Amino acid sequence: MTSAEIRENIRYNENLLYSYQNSVRQLNSKIQQLQRLRSKLQSLQGQFQGRQSTRKSKLSNISSNKLNIKMAKTYISGMNSLLNGSEYASAYNGISSSQESVNSKIRSIQREVDSYNYKVSYHRDRISYWQRQLRYADD
Repeated sequence: MTSAEIRENIRYNENLLYSYQNSVRQLNSKIQQLQRLRSKLQSLQGQFQGRQSTRKSKLSNISSNKLNIKMAKTYISGMNSLLNGSEYASAYNGISSSQESVNSKIRSIQREVDSYNYKVSYHRDRISYWQRQLRYADD
C-alpha cells in the first residue's frame, strides 16, 4: 500500500472519529437537558404533594371543629373527595409517568452514546494502526 493510500485511510478514520465525537457531544447535551427536565418534574411533584398535604391539613382542621353547618359539611365532603380522590392520584401519577418517560429517553440516548464511544475507540485504534503502517512505509 502506498503512503498516499495510507494517509487517505488515516483521514477517513479521522473524519469518522470527529463525526462520532460530535454526535456524542450532541447526545450528552440532550441527556443534560433531559436531566434538568427530570429535576424540574421531581420538584413539581414535590411541590404538588406539599400543597396537597397543606390543603389536607387545613381541611382536617376545619372538619375537626365539628361544624354543624350543612354548607360546611358539603364543602368538607367535596374537598375531601378532591384532595384524596382519583383526580389527585391521576395528576400525581401523570407526573410520575412523565418522569419515567424522561428516564427511559435518557437510558436510550445513553445506549446510543455508548455505541458511539465504541466506534470512537475503534477508529482511534484504526488511526494508530495506519500511522504505524505509514511509519513503516516511509522507512
